[in-house]
Amino acid sequence: MTKNKLKDILIDADVVSHFISGGQILILNKIFPNKIYILDKVYNELERFRSRKIEVDNLINFGLITKIPFPTHRPEIIKEYFYIKNKMFKGDGESACLAYVRFTNNIIGSSNLRDIKEYCHRHSIELLTTMDFLCEALRENILSVEQCNEFITRVLRAGSKLPVTKITDYKCE
Repeated sequence: MTKNKLKDILIDADVVSHFISGGQILILNKIFPNKIYILDKVYNELERFRSRKIEVDNLINFGLITKIPFPTHRPEIIKEYFYIKNKMFKGDGESACLAYVRFTNNIIGSSNLRDIKEYCHRHSIELLTTMDFLCEALRENILSVEQCNEFITRVLRAGSKLPVTKITDYKCE
């Protein structure tokens, strides 16, 4: 599942949270060759969780991911952002990510499938979930089956949702 190297991955708060809970945040930027970015609006959402914000700050400070401002100079992105937020009732970070990737032809990293899958399909937006990241980490020998299973267990124990309890139960594409 190697992604186009020309596209960037814009990650939403849920993927960041999963990798922090799963104890594998330091491999996030090693899984795909693409650069990983986090919008300031997503970063601001993470400020509510002090420990997560500290870990994200470390990733940014070490240059593993890059925080970028929401592009207020792009009227089409601003218009779409407000449409998604006000008409589709999505969160601030999620709305910003969707609007941004729609008009920049980049990839969104999010596991809020119920909220965004249809939107991504309708606008031909490439979507990577936490499970896609895990499958690629397994395929690239960054994580073993055991490490993937431990990641899943930790994420589920933290109260997040994933579709399986073991990586071998998931159909990696």
